[in-house]
Amino acid sequence: MVEEPKNKEESKSSLERTLLGKPFKEIIAAFEGKLRYWIELHASTLTAIVRENERRYGAEGKTAARSAFLQVYKETRHQPGDPEIDLHRYCDDLERECAGTHEWIRIVDQPKKIKYNFTKCMLAEAFRKLGAADIGTWYCDTDEILIKAYNPRLGFRRTKTLMNGDPYCDHEFFVER
Repeated sequence: MVEEPKNKEESKSSLERTLLGKPFKEIIAAFEGKLRYWIELHASTLTAIVRENERRYGAEGKTAARSAFLQVYKETRHQPGDPEIDLHRYCDDLERECAGTHEWIRIVDQPKKIKYNFTKCMLAEAFRKLGAADIGTWYCDTDEILIKAYNPRLGFRRTKTLMNGDPYCDHEFFVER
């Protein structure tokens, strides 16, 4: 049997108890600090695993790890519908998922095309700090996989990435002809 909380303070989530009463900027900084911690931990763990595979099995070990990593993202996550509607839904979902870990500007918002410039990416920061951008690019490689899994009639194009040291990532999502 679950015991009922003795007071309202006990019934709050750990996040609520930790941040209750703090100014908004302090809350944002705490939240981003937690995100950064978990991203850096994840990046260092994945990097250690891949480097050990590479050490033991050579380039084939790294290739196998990359293949397994990307396979996880190929699973369809949405019942495809009208491509124009799906394009906007996908980008709205993307923005929600990137909140806190990325900064971006939506530079084109048309019925059949949405373009962004991403100017901050905690993943790029973490993997570059580790000297493991070669592994971090695996996340960049999921962009096209994810849009196709959402709706096969959607496409993706990019020429710059923060992971590779460019000043921004230029993401273009579009309805294919």
